[in-house]
Amino acid sequence: MVKIVGSLRFCGNEIAGSMEFSKRETLMDEKIYVAVTGKDLESKSSLVWAIQNTGGKDFCIVYVHQPIQFSVTGTMFHDKKLRLYTKGKEKIQKNLDKYLNICRKMQVNAEKLYIEMDSVEEGILQLISQRGVRKLVMGAAAERHYSMRMRDLQSKKAIYISREAPDTCHIWFTCNGYLICSREARSGDNLYLECASSSSLSQTDITRNTQSVPSLSIVNYDDRIKEAVTEAENLKREVRFEAFKREEAENSAIDAIKKAKQSESVYLEELKQGNETEKALSKAKEELEKMRIESDTRIGESNMVIRKLQCNYSLSMKALIRLREEQEELKIELREVSKLKSKREEEETSFSKDREPPEYFICPITQDIMEDPHVAADGFTYEGDSISGWFERGHETSPMTNKRLPHTSLVPNLALRSAIQEWLQASSS
Repeated sequence: MVKIVGSLRFCGNEIAGSMEFSKRETLMDEKIYVAVTGKDLESKSSLVWAIQNTGGKDFCIVYVHQPIQFSVTGTMFHDKKLRLYTKGKEKIQKNLDKYLNICRKMQVNAEKLYIEMDSVEEGILQLISQRGVRKLVMGAAAERHYSMRMRDLQSKKAIYISREAPDTCHIWFTCNGYLICSREARSGDNLYLECASSSSLSQTDITRNTQSVPSLSIVNYDDRIKEAVTEAENLKREVRFEAFKREEAENSAIDAIKKAKQSESVYLEELKQGNETEKALSKAKEELEKMRIESDTRIGESNMVIRKLQCNYSLSMKALIRLREEQEELKIELREVSKLKSKREEEETSFSKDREPPEYFICPITQDIMEDPHVAADGFTYEGDSISGWFERGHETSPMTNKRLPHTSLVPNLALRSAIQEWLQASSS
């Protein structure tokens, strides 16, 4: 980048005035744009590097935000997105204010610029074109990708901007507080070369003429003074940055002390709880020991009972075996008895069959041997009392045929009675 200080005046063959070319002074005078992201540490390292190394006094902190796309349908979902958008925007503004505070502490002028655009790359390119940005500092890659051997761009956004940005813009690409690479402004370099050649021609013309001009040593001396001033300012910025870092370290130390005190109180509380827990554990151990002793006593008693039961069981088993043997003997005896009984029953049955009375000795009503047999009108013989009772109860039918009888008169069956008496006498003898 080139800035011409002074004026050119042509008077015939004479040249009055002076021309000075200084890239360093250009860096100090022009505004430097620093592109930041949503990641606080990466953006902070890029900003601090720009303040310390570019030599600029005026900075513009740029954040390109990709807005949330709202849909027409779904009111609740729309409200949720709106709340997230508002919350995210507030967080971004707080971060930008934090970066401005860093610039104030390092005694440089700064402003913030918030841009909403669907594409971050296009937003930065549009900013360069509209504002004529000539100096830009941005990230080369995420800090997690940084290494000491890193020399090329890894971020797609950085690669795209390096390729598409206007040639008039000088871009520094940093990562983790280190310069990775830079893209020089081509048109500015050409202008510098042209002005440098014009300067050499002017010196030749001045040498040829008799006019007095400032010597090259004076110009070099002025350059050295400016370089010394710039270095002093850089050192001053570094001192301010170190003071800022020291202040941050002190704040961190204060926070650490607070956390240590909190940790100490928490430790004391935990220690107290530990003592209480230890007491509770000792008490629980005593109770467990007491329970163990009681359990051992009960187990001993149970073992004695078990031994007694085992002894009783063995005796019971012996008695059971003896009972089974006796039962087997009884079964054998019962089988013998049952055989004898069945044999006797057979004998009694055969005897009873031999002594059974004839069927005509049996009364059809009483089913017993008749003592006073009588003949009814149906021709059947009945016990006299039984058939008389039949008629007295109002029956006029035959007990055998159930037919109506012509009369209820009865005739004694003397022959049958004599036969029955003879059979009875024979059976009893």
